[in-house]
Amino acid sequence: MNYKGTMLILFSSVFLIAGCTDETVTTEQKKVEVKTTTHTNQTKHAILNPVQYEKLFNHMNEHLKMDQFQLKRSTIGADFTAVDQSLSFGKRRWLTVDGTIDTPSTQETLYFENQKQDTQLAIHFAYTDRYIGNDLVQYQSNGDYGELLIISYKNILITVQQNALQKVDSNTTQEAAKQVIQELKNVPV
Repeated sequence: MNYKGTMLILFSSVFLIAGCTDETVTTEQKKVEVKTTTHTNQTKHAILNPVQYEKLFNHMNEHLKMDQFQLKRSTIGADFTAVDQSLSFGKRRWLTVDGTIDTPSTQETLYFENQKQDTQLAIHFAYTDRYIGNDLVQYQSNGDYGELLIISYKNILITVQQNALQKVDSNTTQEAAKQVIQELKNVPV
């Protein structure tokens, strides 16, 4: 074999081996180990069933007091909210316990208003079928006309929303949330 042929075979072998090595490295890099973890609660937490949730809301409707505010309206009684099913990730068409019109609503609201009628507090209660704990979940203030505070209680999300014609008072929202938390301790469920 001549010198050019030997060199051609040698260079071809080097490139071929290098190419295979690079491919092997690339293939190894592409193999990403995906680990999934399953979260399990070490402790079983008691949640409210739909009947207890209704009792909780009825108790709040009767007993929750807000300083300098009067209860103006509530959603107590039969009410149903239809939704675009895609908004519930395809789970339900009605905001009710099982997604049909035949079961209780999963949302209730109390509306409080001050004497001047320039500030409103809306206390929203939303039922879920999963334990989410007792905690402050969100506190959002735009500093002007609205403020939102969300707390979780067992399997219930409670939103305290302040809307005002003038600038909102953060102390009012916080005190309202404290009143809700205090009254939750008195609910006989």
